[in-house]
Amino acid sequence: MAGWQVDFTVVPRRALAAHGAAHSSNLDDTRWWASHALPPDYQRRIGEITSPAASSTAELQTWGVEDGNRIDVWSEAGRVRAVIARVDVRRLDSKFGAALLQFVRTADAVLVRSDGLIVEPQIGAYAAALRSSVAWQFASDPTAFLATYSDDDE
Repeated sequence: MAGWQVDFTVVPRRALAAHGAAHSSNLDDTRWWASHALPPDYQRRIGEITSPAASSTAELQTWGVEDGNRIDVWSEAGRVRAVIARVDVRRLDSKFGAALLQFVRTADAVLVRSDGLIVEPQIGAYAAALRSSVAWQFASDPTAFLATYSDDDE
């Protein structure tokens, strides 16, 4: 993940209720989609959001670009286990955002930001999650952001 990307895990509502609150510590380890299915045409739907891309492994399907807007679907034994959306806040793409939110609603899911913030698939909540992210701070003013990590730690 690049410093200007906000990572969201797409989590089924029912799985979130069953596993309790999502925390940054369990986002990657939980198989959110083990008992829940994406829409059968999820590949087509994601392909309408952004273009397919090459993947380094059979367990990963990727759409979008590495350092921009991107959606990754991880599978295990032919079953989806995780869906990750990365949003590039350097140049927001309203079409990507709207289509992503529609996909999340269709999947009866929510977005969970990498720090555990649960985001309803509504434009206002999504925009607020982007604006309150570390990536937004970095992209808005990289110099000021990096200055907070400078000599103050000595």
